[in-house]
Amino acid sequence: MNLKQKSRNYLFSPLFCLALASCGGGGGPAPAASQSPSAALVPDCSGAGCGAVDGNSYSGTGIGVWRYSNSSGAAATLDINISGVAAGKVATLVFSNGSEASATTPSSGVLASPVTSSPVLADASPFAGSGAEPLNHDDAHAQMLEKNRVISAGLIRSRPTATPDLLSSNSAAVSRLSFAPAIGTSRSWIDNFPATPATYAASVQFVCPLPGGRNVVWWVDPTIVSSGKFTAAAWSAALTTMQASYCGSNGGLAQINTLLGDVWGSAAANFTNVIQDTPVQDINVVLLNVPASSAWSGYFFGGNNLLKTSSATSNEALAFFINADQIKVDLNFATSTLLHESTHMVNFYQRTVARGVAHDTWLEETSAMMTEDIVVPAVLGGYNKILSVRLPSYLVTGGNVSYVNWPTLANSAPNYAIGGGFGAFLNRRYGLSIYQQLVTSCADGVPATPALTSYACLERLIKAAGGISFGDEFARFGATVFGQLPAVGSPAAYGYPGTVAGAYQLQAKNLATLPIGPAAPLALGYAATSHTYRRDVVGAGKTSYVRNGVAVPANTTLMVIIK
Repeated sequence: MNLKQKSRNYLFSPLFCLALASCGGGGGPAPAASQSPSAALVPDCSGAGCGAVDGNSYSGTGIGVWRYSNSSGAAATLDINISGVAAGKVATLVFSNGSEASATTPSSGVLASPVTSSPVLADASPFAGSGAEPLNHDDAHAQMLEKNRVISAGLIRSRPTATPDLLSSNSAAVSRLSFAPAIGTSRSWIDNFPATPATYAASVQFVCPLPGGRNVVWWVDPTIVSSGKFTAAAWSAALTTMQASYCGSNGGLAQINTLLGDVWGSAAANFTNVIQDTPVQDINVVLLNVPASSAWSGYFFGGNNLLKTSSATSNEALAFFINADQIKVDLNFATSTLLHESTHMVNFYQRTVARGVAHDTWLEETSAMMTEDIVVPAVLGGYNKILSVRLPSYLVTGGNVSYVNWPTLANSAPNYAIGGGFGAFLNRRYGLSIYQQLVTSCADGVPATPALTSYACLERLIKAAGGISFGDEFARFGATVFGQLPAVGSPAAYGYPGTVAGAYQLQAKNLATLPIGPAAPLALGYAATSHTYRRDVVGAGKTSYVRNGVAVPANTTLMVIIK
């Protein structure tokens, strides 16, 4: 299990020469590589819309996709010579390191057929097309996930081999809470995000039932209105909209419970230091007027599921905390965040408590963002944070984001971008199967020899769903993003087409019109599970695209896209 989370800043540079070891037209020699006679491109598309005729020919129309996968233990070189192109066609080389290990730096080789550089749209916003920008909460969220991982690890270590009888009414482990409190009931809530937890008074504004017998209790900090942040009418309207999307038999939470399981249950009886589900626990949504300097938009903290005898600042409740500022900035984003956090609550119970397992941060976050791609659009009129925020953001990064090395004390926004984009890509490839089995069938963290990693678990699920490997899907994803493939007309197994997954309509996304950043420099090397790319535009009078001495590191896939 990859527990080390490395802090890393991802810097952008307009000079692709810094990103790859050699630049088109003349740059220096490629890194030392073993010449392999089998190092040649092969078409990786077929059927309507596929422009790859063979390893060296483009049909002149459609989208051509070629692949070279270096499964050897050393870097390999190959020459690219694709005929049938015309002026204005765009050729993109996408290098995908889909393994858990870093690799030698790839090289785009020497350009033998003059081309023009591809323009990069200036002032590209990572939130292009999303309307109002959300609060910058990614770093805060990653830090809270790390706190949850510590709690999960402790519960897994203390998991007993036999189930004690903790369900009797005289058990000290039964939390004596007031269930379904009346409207207007007040209590203090502890915000555990700050280094020094802060206490807020809040009262019940609304209670709504769920199909399984739980209630969702909405607690409101009165200073949200008294401070002037909202008028009473605007606040009431916002909450009514949010509650309609979240509550009831068709609401977002009920749909998550149907797909992934309940947020709490009888497996809590395996532990003496957690709240019990007898009687059934309410779910509490706590809306606070926290200081403007607060970094978080919304969070679930597993520490609140502990008894105060184990954690003095626990609220001893199933609780979500939502920052009123986020609701003011973007109500849809805030509601999407609440459903994202609900997935974390389900995972905490269904995996840590019920099964004794826990995802690495990168896969835990991907799981929650898959909810934002599947369930959220169904209850928010098509709003999709992944397609409107995360994918555009990943395009702007220029790559060089290590998916499995998720930072917790640095800029984690690029990691949310790659994780959300990859999760949505898998949703369109495999429907609901991987999303649901990330809860039930991914035994990462189970004591074993060797211990299973989250990477190995996701790869198993991909193979079980009919895929080849994690690396194969990661390469297709990279080609889709940095090849900027359209939603309609992309070859099968590429792009973000609209599709049906169970009862859900997954939306299409056209990447061809979005801004793209320059390739990010690989100053710290070619990291595990990362992409980098080179883009050229075929010049006037040219009929072939030729690059010689392209170096493909071990365990790396080179994808060539011409469109």
